[in-house]
Amino acid sequence: TVLHPAIGPRLESHQGSLSSAPASFPSSRTRQLGFSMVELLAVLVILGILMVVLLPRLRGAHDIAEEKFTRNFLTQLDGAIAEYETHFGDYPPSQFLEKWGPPSNATNVGAEALVLSLWSTEWGGVGLSEDSLVNSDNDEAKRPMARFPVASLFELGDHWGNPIAYLHRRDYGKTVHYSTSDPTTGEPIESNVTARMNSKTKSYANPTRYQLISAGMDGQFGTEDDITNFNID
Repeated sequence: TVLHPAIGPRLESHQGSLSSAPASFPSSRTRQLGFSMVELLAVLVILGILMVVLLPRLRGAHDIAEEKFTRNFLTQLDGAIAEYETHFGDYPPSQFLEKWGPPSNATNVGAEALVLSLWSTEWGGVGLSEDSLVNSDNDEAKRPMARFPVASLFELGDHWGNPIAYLHRRDYGKTVHYSTSDPTTGEPIESNVTARMNSKTKSYANPTRYQLISAGMDGQFGTEDDITNFNID
């Protein structure tokens, strides 16, 4: 085959220009990697914004659910106490009865007396789960006094595991000591609890019955998040 003399120089010149052309554009793989990093950063920024916006709302919804759980439990407890009153003609005491002897200490006495009454050997009508029992001050009687084989002086606990204060109307004028713990840190909290009254009329809530008070989410009695079985201003 014979090439035209003019073709050879043209081909050589063209090939030379191709071989000497610089690679000025990135490969498709490099472009894809660059776009992926940008997209990843964008996703991280969006997630950060969503966390800032949504976490407080989720936390608030969780707190509301915990409060509702304890309010429902107080309603159940009201029902159990009503059955006790129907059978015995009076609500459970919030002080130790003479047959029980003196309490081992002066802490959580009302809550312990409530458990000893509802789970007494003379009463089989309690419909509450024993899973709600706590012993926040870890005290014991000299012998078992309830329907349990142990001598632990239990209290009924709220959703955060703190004892629910119980005051019979006979003890509304007294100051009683309760021991709780901070649900977040576990630090012990000591509180003096008194029966609540209306700030205007100075009359007690549930004047002819009893009061149940949960220390609420902060574990501290006497704060705004307390949960009760009554409503007062």
